[in-house]
Amino acid sequence: MSTLFSTVIAAMGAGRIALGLAPFVAAGPASRLMGFPARQDNPTARLMGRFFGVRDIGLGVLAFYAIAHPETAPFLFAFNAVMDAGDLASIAIPLVKREGIDRAALASAAFAALGGTAWFIAWLVAR
Repeated sequence: MSTLFSTVIAAMGAGRIALGLAPFVAAGPASRLMGFPARQDNPTARLMGRFFGVRDIGLGVLAFYAIAHPETAPFLFAFNAVMDAGDLASIAIPLVKREGIDRAALASAAFAALGGTAWFIAWLVAR
């Protein structure tokens, strides 16, 4: 793995970890920034956000593992891309059902689409 490619993967992993930390350190501001309705910011939503955060922290750590163990990189990059595809499928549900969180869902979809595309490109490069 080249130094440039490793640097890009490290940045992607760090970004994913930062995204995962947001529900732990700034749940309210992160929720408002994404466009979720204030009335839905409650302990249950924050707990679910933290579950999501733990997942993203773990996925970010896997990026660093892939740098240290390049033989695992194709699988780990594909795994990250598939997680983002799953996020897109999950995001489609409240959009189709018109559940009133379109702004937040579309912002989340942008993150998932951008991330998934980047992980897919990383997979193409690493395989």
